[in-house]
Amino acid sequence: MKKIVPFTKDLMFKTKIGEITSIALDNTLKLDKEFVSGEFIVSGTYKMLEGSQIEEEFKYNIPVDITIDSKYDTSKCMVSIDDFSYEIINEEKLKVNISVMLDDLDIKDDPIETIEVMVDASDRESEEIKEERKDEDSVEDLLNDIDAQLSNMAIGSGNTAINNEITINNNSNNSKESEKTFEDEILNNISDDKEYSIYRVYTVKENDTLDIIYDKFNVTKEILMDYNDLDNISVGSKIIIPSTDE
Repeated sequence: MKKIVPFTKDLMFKTKIGEITSIALDNTLKLDKEFVSGEFIVSGTYKMLEGSQIEEEFKYNIPVDITIDSKYDTSKCMVSIDDFSYEIINEEKLKVNISVMLDDLDIKDDPIETIEVMVDASDRESEEIKEERKDEDSVEDLLNDIDAQLSNMAIGSGNTAINNEITINNNSNNSKESEKTFEDEILNNISDDKEYSIYRVYTVKENDTLDIIYDKFNVTKEILMDYNDLDNISVGSKIIIPSTDE
């Protein structure tokens, strides 16, 4: 993928500009992860009056700073000058137009958080005993076991978007309380479910719609309604998506 970044700069001369007789553009641009920095170096010769035999030299250094959106992978990116032009605005002002090309940009994959609830043979046996004997202690033991497994799992956070996309930051003071609340919500939704053993937790992005999510995870509206309040979904909401994939 290519991105073109345009620059325009007015260069003020100390004397009159009658004619540009030569001009060149050089640069010291360097890419460091998500930043391009350096200078444009515009140099050449000019005459104060058209037809004059005397040429004067000029040189201007123009600082450059470019921030690349963090959604792009810049490991293979190449930085180069795509275009350069100039125009004499008046007797003392020269306007330069420079375009920088960022080539071989790749969009990073969006991570999907996944919670796996593994049910072993002893859990199934306890479930059968619970159904047969209606033993309330067995129900509590099963829920405590699932809660312990969820507490030991690392739930990865999504990439932070910059520029024109939404930035989602976790508040460290409330992170433990929010994590517990979300785990409680998962348990409330799946504690009586026998069909699924894997549950994906997907964070809704800016351009997502419910239809896009149905297609992306191959689920129906009816299935998601069993686990989520679809009437209150917004950007940043977390959706529980059941799956029977191993």
